[in-house]
Amino acid sequence: MIFVFPGDPEKAETTPLPPALARAANPAYKTRYFGREVGCHYSFMHENLMDMNHQFMHSKQMGQMKPRFLGQIKEPGLVEARYSFARTGGSQPLGEALIFGERRDASAKFQHRDVMTIRTEYPYQTLRIQTGDEDPVMDLWIVYVPQSADELTNRTFGLLSVKRPKIPGLLDMAWPFLVAFTERIFAEDREIVELEQKAWRELGGDHNVEVFPVINALRDLLKECGVPPASGSHA
Repeated sequence: MIFVFPGDPEKAETTPLPPALARAANPAYKTRYFGREVGCHYSFMHENLMDMNHQFMHSKQMGQMKPRFLGQIKEPGLVEARYSFARTGGSQPLGEALIFGERRDASAKFQHRDVMTIRTEYPYQTLRIQTGDEDPVMDLWIVYVPQSADELTNRTFGLLSVKRPKIPGLLDMAWPFLVAFTERIFAEDREIVELEQKAWRELGGDHNVEVFPVINALRDLLKECGVPPASGSHA
């Protein structure tokens, strides 16, 4: 993990405005606003969302999903990763069906059909799911704000936009089920990153050898764009 801070005042005048806040202004989408405190450094949050190889840890909520890494983009101030997915076991949860606007089984026609694009455009992060050139079925905008000088806690703010299906009012009626589904996924992610932060504290740093190129590129981006936490917070 790299300890950096997103609020460098010397860069404030050159920091770009945030990208479009999901699809909050688009009536074709319904948007959820959320904010949660998470007990970890914000770089863990960037890495967790960017690395879809941990999907097996969500199998209780989503069934068995196999990700396929499609490539990455690295530009100044930006790292992007693209994935597709195949269901290898379990049934599709209702929350996922609401996002895609249809029920999907594990048949070949649904395997690796959609593309998930995750981008850290410092200091923000976005995630979009779409098929071909169609409008995204889901568009997420998220930012992680450190809550203390040592940066070991962050508050996660997000906007999650889901495309409305053709049947009027269907998404509004089913919205509580989708909210519950996303809350369960977030709770699992929060447990993961807080355990990672606990291990960092107990071991006195990160002793893992990261081999995934996207995460190494992301760490370089966070280190380049941020500044260290308050002096003396860490060795």
